[in-house]
Amino acid sequence: MKVPENLEKVCQLEPDLIGYIFYRASRRYVGDRPDPALFRIPENTAARVGVFVNEPLGSVREWAGTGNLDMVQLHGNESPEYCKSLVNEGIHVIKALGSHALEDGNSLRAYYGVVHYLLFDTSGEVYGGGGKKFNWELLDGYDLPVPFLLSGGIRPGDEGAILGLDQMWMRGVDLNSGFETTPGIKDERLLKTFIQQLRKG
Repeated sequence: MKVPENLEKVCQLEPDLIGYIFYRASRRYVGDRPDPALFRIPENTAARVGVFVNEPLGSVREWAGTGNLDMVQLHGNESPEYCKSLVNEGIHVIKALGSHALEDGNSLRAYYGVVHYLLFDTSGEVYGGGGKKFNWELLDGYDLPVPFLLSGGIRPGDEGAILGLDQMWMRGVDLNSGFETTPGIKDERLLKTFIQQLRKG
C-alpha cells in the first residue's frame, strides 16, 4: 500500500496483513518520507508488514521500532543469522524464498526455528515474483513445521486452485499485482470478491 485513501478502502475488507514496500527499486516504494496516515490502520483490523530487500539491519530495526510496523518481510538474500538477530529483538519475521528453495531442503531447514513464517514466491532474476506463478505442485513435498504464505502471480479466479491445495502449513496468500489498478494501488472490488471466496472455502 502507498496511498492512505486506498488503504482505508482495503482495510474495510479486513485483511490479516497490510504490506508496505521499503525497497527503493520497487514501483511500490512508499518513499523516503511516507505519509504517517499510511500506517494508521483501524484497531484490530490488520498487522502492518514492512517489506525489505537486503536492507542494513539498523534500518530495519529503526522502522520496526517506530511502532509503524508489526512485522517485517525479508525479500532479499538475508541469512538465517540476519533473521535471528531480528527475532531475538522481538521482531516478527517473514522470510521470502524463491520457489527453487522447495527443491532444496537444506536452504529451507536453515530457517527452521529462526523465523515466524516463510513466504514462497516465484524464483527469478529480480526480487519479487514478477507477477508469475511457480509450479504449486512443489508444495506437496513441504513438511517443515514452519507456517508459510503463498505468493507469485496470484490473480482473480485462482480461488479454487488455492482452496484445493492440500498443505497443512499454508496460512495465507500474498495478493499484489493481480489485484492492482496501478503499482501500489489495490482494486478493492477484486480483492473483496477474492477474499470472500477464500473465506467461504
